[in-house]
Amino acid sequence: MVRISFWRYFILLILLTLSLFAAKVDHKKWKKGQDFEGYLEKHGISTAIVDALDKDDAQLLSEIDQNGRFYEMVASNGVLLQALIPTGEELQVHLFRSPEGYKLEIIPIAYKKDTYITQLAVESTPYSDIVKYVKNRLLANEFTKVLKNSVNFRGIHKGDRLAIVYDQKMRLGLPIGTPDIKVALMDTKGKRNYVFKHSDQKYYDENGQELIKKYLGKPLRNIRITSPFTQSRFHPVLKRWKAHLGTDFGARRGTPIMAAADGKVVFSGWKGGYGNVVEIQHEDGYKTLYAHQSRCKVRIGQWVKRGEVIGYVGSSGRSTGPHLHFGLYKNGRAINPMQMVKFSSKGLGGKGKAAFLRRKEKYTKIIDKIFDENRPSYVWNTVEERAVPPTMREFYQKRGW
Repeated sequence: MVRISFWRYFILLILLTLSLFAAKVDHKKWKKGQDFEGYLEKHGISTAIVDALDKDDAQLLSEIDQNGRFYEMVASNGVLLQALIPTGEELQVHLFRSPEGYKLEIIPIAYKKDTYITQLAVESTPYSDIVKYVKNRLLANEFTKVLKNSVNFRGIHKGDRLAIVYDQKMRLGLPIGTPDIKVALMDTKGKRNYVFKHSDQKYYDENGQELIKKYLGKPLRNIRITSPFTQSRFHPVLKRWKAHLGTDFGARRGTPIMAAADGKVVFSGWKGGYGNVVEIQHEDGYKTLYAHQSRCKVRIGQWVKRGEVIGYVGSSGRSTGPHLHFGLYKNGRAINPMQMVKFSSKGLGGKGKAAFLRRKEKYTKIIDKIFDENRPSYVWNTVEERAVPPTMREFYQKRGW
């Protein structure tokens, strides 16, 4: 009898504990203008946990997308239990509560990458029709940017057709990151215009001519790399994930920093671990970042020319000494800036041209088959039978789609 009463009391205690601390998971949008320290203060968490991070990890907190979404688990009493906050397409901040207090770690984003197709006839414009029928605005953006140098969009008429083969990352049933177009086709009046993405991550036409020719000037007169770009790697010594989303150049304090290309200043000021920062928006979704400045020389909204001085080298923010952290982004995704600084307009030749022709032949067969058979597009964020796997239908319906 005593034993039964004990177990009843024990079970009741467990149920009471669960009811008090029942947690809810929300997919929330990051508050614009909020930095990570501000997020911690909002939840009553000491910012000392940030001070314990090394320079690269602390800088990574400055990469949180101001328009991005993250996952948050909160107990019924309002206490934050844990949060997963992406700092790009590969890594995320894992903030969690433990018996010893809150802790931080950088972990990979768990995602699944699949290949999808889009094929449709133009009714209005390629951009608006992709948004309307495929429900993917990022794909519409990428398609128009990739093809604008090979197709006259003003000459496209109703009834012209397009096809796209692209890779898309998925996280918990939702697309994340910019679609990676592998091959695209625009048929205007029976003439097929192709665009191919080669293994060097650049786009070419059928003849192997580079389509998007972007060049960056050097942000410093003399370049000395002290830390290269790394998207994400597992550090063999530290036994944890590390990333450095930019290139560091060593230089003396006060060395002039120059704009790498023409553009508009979209940020000038303090940015967490990056210290004094200038960000410049360029054409075609490119943005450059210049961090750890001793002083910023430009203001938000100002237009600058390539080579114009925008600030001076310093060691503001989380920095071990004077240097410039130079970042490059395409549609919000960090890419290696040195690939652009060394960009060449000579096109492909030799073994590179031969490799491209082999890829072109393979991709042409794939997209021609999709086009000729009039295969239906994958439609995002819908509950249409042809677009959503049965296992995901309930997931989407609960979100009102």
